[in-house]
Amino acid sequence: MGGFKLGKMTLRSLFSKPATVQYPAEQVPARSYEAMRGHVINDLDVCILCGMCQRACPVGAIVVDRKAGDWIINPYECVQCARCVHECPKKCLSMGADPTPVTAKLGTVTMHKDMPAKPARPAAKAAEAKAAAVGAGAAAKPKPKLTPEQEARVAAARAKKEAAKKAAEAEAGQEG
Repeated sequence: MGGFKLGKMTLRSLFSKPATVQYPAEQVPARSYEAMRGHVINDLDVCILCGMCQRACPVGAIVVDRKAGDWIINPYECVQCARCVHECPKKCLSMGADPTPVTAKLGTVTMHKDMPAKPARPAAKAAEAKAAAVGAGAAAKPKPKLTPEQEARVAAARAKKEAAKKAAEAEAGQEG
């Protein structure tokens, strides 16, 4: 029985279209597989250069320099895992269907976005704002209420510290 199955399969493969392609000469269409991942595409107009993609990348193929306004990817280090695409808060990253093009020289792809400059504050206003923040910070954060056990521990720690300080002073007085 096994021979008949093998013969049937052999005859079918002789008269049907091959399942594979001759790769360099023939190429499979780009959208041949639904889950196929090619390379990362960034819509820089939507991107806020937050750096979430950089933190999510397991191989470190993405570098985000917010101050300079640069988004850099090394497509030859990228493993097409799409973690950066899933982590992007603005959904500006996507996976293209085409694979990374073949080149003789490996390099990075740099995209530049002009970031709006922060308005400079005068030094006097900055000092006033800092002083107000310090004053407001002290008033805004009340001391937490301690339980009696916690108060006892704090008192014991302070007493131990004072005793150690007195012992160190006494030792220094005996030596001198």
